[in-house]
Amino acid sequence: MCPFLGKTSKCAVARVAGACLLLLSFGLSFELQAQFRPPARDRGSFVFSLENDVLLKQDEGYTNGVQFMWITPELSQNSESSFLKWLAGLNRRLLGGAQNGPGDKGQLRLTQRRASLSLVQGMFTPDNLSEKELIPDDRPYAGLLYVSLGLVKLGQLRQDSVGLAVGVVGPLSLAGTIQRWLHRTYGWTYPEGWENQLKNEPVVELWFNRLWTLVPPRISFHGLQPVVKAGAGAQVGNLLIASSVVADLKLGFNLEPQMDTFTAAPLFNHFFAGRATRTSVYAFVRLEGRAVARNLLLQGNTFQESHGVDIHRLYGQLSTGLAYQSRQAGLLLYFVMRTREFVGQKYREPYFGLTFSFNL
Repeated sequence: MCPFLGKTSKCAVARVAGACLLLLSFGLSFELQAQFRPPARDRGSFVFSLENDVLLKQDEGYTNGVQFMWITPELSQNSESSFLKWLAGLNRRLLGGAQNGPGDKGQLRLTQRRASLSLVQGMFTPDNLSEKELIPDDRPYAGLLYVSLGLVKLGQLRQDSVGLAVGVVGPLSLAGTIQRWLHRTYGWTYPEGWENQLKNEPVVELWFNRLWTLVPPRISFHGLQPVVKAGAGAQVGNLLIASSVVADLKLGFNLEPQMDTFTAAPLFNHFFAGRATRTSVYAFVRLEGRAVARNLLLQGNTFQESHGVDIHRLYGQLSTGLAYQSRQAGLLLYFVMRTREFVGQKYREPYFGLTFSFNL
């Protein structure tokens, strides 16, 4: 959803930059307020995420994604809410018992359990938006809309997650309707080919992910701490069948690696799952390798005949960015670049992302 006219593009960039500065100022103001009042009751966190290629003056491949998420308070069988108590039991059954045990200097390694509820939409388009006819050698137009339930278990040396997404691809996702309205409203290149998008199909996706903290933040260089994580995950369903491995390096101040985690969710798989105990600022670089057996968004509908392309079974992805987290809010700004995903792909699909969270 990126403009191609110079003046329009500059306006869009200015709006995005202004929004980032505004969100960061909100986070800083929350932190200043927190210094003058006791910690509020844990009511969970609200998370808003946006991924788009607007700053790169591109509009193809994975071109836009939006997420609204609620992360629950810390789950406990003693919760007054029957829903949260049920989630606590489900978390324990699916992710196993507590990891508590002797830690450094006789302390305990505590484990937090939380759940997340998300509403997510993604848009995917070929390179040439002006072409009305089907483009046989490029990816199909596709929209994805789903709701998901995720469960996480956060330990200092290990973080586990499991989740379920239920949704739809096709016109019912409203991706084509929204993109055409936006492009018409702002005078951007109008996407002519949404009539060729994937057909309506329900999607169900399951995933599991495990991360290990290989280098915890015990070493400090003038206040800077390095943290190294590694992990593996898998997802299965009619949307995507894949497995992945990941390596993550952080460098910053006051790191709490158990407070952020990755999942194998279809979209938006990096977020702050726990509540920070102190203000943390860091840079990160993450490398991911993925083996794919099936990708509906590229290969076409499962139960109906539709356009699709042949995929590369292996691809890699680089993510890098900056993160800020306080007791009240968190902000992630990041850039993603991946290798080509399908045979004959002539372009890459880099994009920028922003995730803003604040504690309720």
